[in-house]
Amino acid sequence: MAAFTRQLYVYSAPVLTVAASPLLSGWIDVSGYTQIYPWFTFVGGTSVHSIEGSFDGVNADADFAYGAPTSTTLITVVSPFLRWRTVQTVADATKSKIVLAGR
Repeated sequence: MAAFTRQLYVYSAPVLTVAASPLLSGWIDVSGYTQIYPWFTFVGGTSVHSIEGSFDGVNADADFAYGAPTSTTLITVVSPFLRWRTVQTVADATKSKIVLAGR
């Protein structure tokens, strides 16, 4: 298996509150990458994670939505840009960390 060559996005704030939800990364240029490995851990409340795709780096394209990410599943890149979204509901997360790596 080829190594992951670069961390594309890192989020490590200790708390993600319901009031600050949704957590939304900027658009990440993933052109040249074929796979993304998401690693994340959230503790407390209810966290719903998703990855959105875009062809212009400005607007999400619903026709190229990515499946719900897990910390054990590689994501095949199908658009030149993507961004991370976490919606925190019910209660605040007391631990919230995300790393997206690409290859």
